[in-house]
Amino acid sequence: STSSIILMEDTQKAQTVDEIRLKIREFATERMWARFHTPRNLLLALMGELGELAELFQFRGDGEDSQTATMTKEELDKVGQEIADVSIYLLRLADVCRVRIGNYVV
Repeated sequence: STSSIILMEDTQKAQTVDEIRLKIREFATERMWARFHTPRNLLLALMGELGELAELFQFRGDGEDSQTATMTKEELDKVGQEIADVSIYLLRLADVCRVRIGNYVV
């Protein structure tokens, strides 16, 4: 069940994937974005966010020392923001497609 999958930041209480999915749905509903949140549109937006995340690692090389260990606090914060953006679009896409991610996660 998705209730056993937890996303957490150091400064926030743990939230289940279902809780986050519902928050994202409420956010979109309050703004009347449902007509724009088609699977295709959400997937394209997700791909854009993935590109922004990939850009942060571009040209850093493949060694462990050249990845997050050498990033500044600001760069790591940006990585976190982009991972959150990717997660939001992915969870919204799953919600619109009526896919319960917890049913597919080991």
